[in-house]
Amino acid sequence: MTENFTAEERRLLTAIYPIIVEKGLKSTTMDLVAHRLGMSKRTLYEIFESKTAMITGALALHAMENREKADEIMRSAPNVLVALIRIFEIHRHDLERININFFKDMDRLYHDMRDKYEHNHEEHRAAMEQLYQKGISEGVFRDDVNFRILSRMMEIQAESLKRMEDLFPPEISLVEIFDTMSLGFLRSIASEEGHRMIDRYLADRKASLSPTNK
Repeated sequence: MTENFTAEERRLLTAIYPIIVEKGLKSTTMDLVAHRLGMSKRTLYEIFESKTAMITGALALHAMENREKADEIMRSAPNVLVALIRIFEIHRHDLERININFFKDMDRLYHDMRDKYEHNHEEHRAAMEQLYQKGISEGVFRDDVNFRILSRMMEIQAESLKRMEDLFPPEISLVEIFDTMSLGFLRSIASEEGHRMIDRYLADRKASLSPTNK
C-alpha cells in the first residue's frame, strides 16, 4: 500500500483508523472491521489483500494527514514555538483516543510495520535542528542550551510511552505523561518571551476546559 490512495481507499481507511486506535493492532480483526463498516469480509479482502496491508494503509494515511496539518501550521503560525505547540496538540489529540495496546502490538507483533510507520529519526532530527535555529532567530528559543541532547532526551521519553504500564502508576494517563514531557521540552529551550507564550497557551487551554465554557 503506497500513499497514493484512491478516494475509496481514503474513505475506508479514515473509518478504519479509529478502530485500530480503539482496539490495538492485535485485536483489530478483519471480521471486526467488516462488521463495523457494514460490509462482508470477502469485500474487505478484495480491497486490502491482508490485515497487515489494511493496518499499514490506515496508519500511513493518518501519518500523511498529520504531516499535511503540521506543514500548514508551520506556514501559518506566527513563530516556531507557537507552531510546535499546535503540532504537539495534534499528537495530544491522538493520544487521547489511543489504546495502550497499540504501542505494545507495534513493538511485539509488527516490527516491519513499525519501521514503515515511524519517521526516519535522522531526517526528523535534522528538521528539528532547523526549527530550533529558526526559533533562536525569532527570539522564542534560547541559544545557550544543548539542543541535540535535549531533543534526544525527548525521543527517549517518547519511547517510554510505549511501556507506560511498566513505568508509571495506573492512575496516570498517556495524555498526562505527554503533556509533562512536551511542555518540559519546550520550557527547556524557550526564551523568556517563549515562556510567556507557553504560559498564555496553558492559561487559554485551562479556560477552554472550565465548566463555564463547556
